[in-house]
Amino acid sequence: MCRQAAGRAHAGAFLRAAAGLCALASSLAVLGSSGAGAATVVPPIPVAPVTLPDPGVVVTPGNGVPDPFVVEVAGVYFMFASQEDFFGANLPVMVSTSLTSWAPAVIDALPKLPTWAAPGFTWSPDVREIGGHYVMWFNAALASAPFDGTKCIGVATASSVIGPYVSSAPLPLVCQLDHLGSIDPRTFLDPQGHLWLVWKSDDNADVDGTAHSTIFSQQLAPNGLSLIGKPIALMTADLPWEGRIVEAPDMVLAGGRYWLFYSGNWFNQPTYAIGVAQCAGPAGPCEPSTLGPWFGSNAEGSGPGESSLFFDGSRWWMFYAPFAVNYEQSTPRPAAMARLTFGPAGPAVVAPGTAAWAAAPDSPPIPVGRFVPGCTSRQFQATCDARNKRLKGR
Repeated sequence: MCRQAAGRAHAGAFLRAAAGLCALASSLAVLGSSGAGAATVVPPIPVAPVTLPDPGVVVTPGNGVPDPFVVEVAGVYFMFASQEDFFGANLPVMVSTSLTSWAPAVIDALPKLPTWAAPGFTWSPDVREIGGHYVMWFNAALASAPFDGTKCIGVATASSVIGPYVSSAPLPLVCQLDHLGSIDPRTFLDPQGHLWLVWKSDDNADVDGTAHSTIFSQQLAPNGLSLIGKPIALMTADLPWEGRIVEAPDMVLAGGRYWLFYSGNWFNQPTYAIGVAQCAGPAGPCEPSTLGPWFGSNAEGSGPGESSLFFDGSRWWMFYAPFAVNYEQSTPRPAAMARLTFGPAGPAVVAPGTAAWAAAPDSPPIPVGRFVPGCTSRQFQATCDARNKRLKGR
């Protein structure tokens, strides 16, 4: 059946997606049958788009928080965001003890840019604890490029989660000049303890061009400061709703599957939306799970995107911008949060205001015997044993 679907893939987008899922199934089968003690992997599944009229809750009303990214340390939550305006903080940080109520940003996590970077375009921070200190990945404009020119990915470190993060690197960590730059870094820790960087090429920086952006991954060194091997292309924008753009990637392992959440199309258009793909692993391949957006325009706003996922020990949350940029109105884009579950039918959104929205799941989010994301996906924890003790006490 897979061979038949692949042979007819030119007949339309549906058959192309079917062929892609078949190819992914083959990759997953190989992955599941190789390696000592490897688990049997369930074939990829179709995922239903989100149809809730109000799928999330705005948690920073009146404040612009693009590319929200949340971490937790000792019961306190920190929301990192992209630079909102040219003269603002490079990477602002907001603080909360509840996830739903955030104090205004008064902290700049990266007050001094590295020498290779120019001010005004510092975006997409990702933070994780490694070896007793904190590492941040971000993108910034090249100082050697024209104003608002090529943007590349850097890395910085700090002794505190809120910084100040410092980078002495003379060059960016990732800078694909043949793709007009590299932006939107996110990290992922696999079950074997290997750290990966996921990002997008900035081919669409030429707004009048025709090149399509691609999401890449590459393994990081254990300290997160350098790369191992070569970049691997996970997926390229090729569905109609994506236009020329796939961006803002974030990979998680949940429900026994690797999921890649991403945004598609232009961030200042109502066609901007969130997609989800299934992957054979952090090195791919990845294939979109829907032909259209998974999480698109709704009563909350037109053009949601720039999502990142956060696991609080028992529940998955997705933080995102609920609507696209509108330069004419200069309306700040707040951060919103949606409650996610991962079941046999893949990721789904729980309606806000319901008992299920705040309740912890009755059972682990993945089948027994598989890798438990709560042990490594939550980024600031002492040990897995300590995490398990806390979960048992909930």
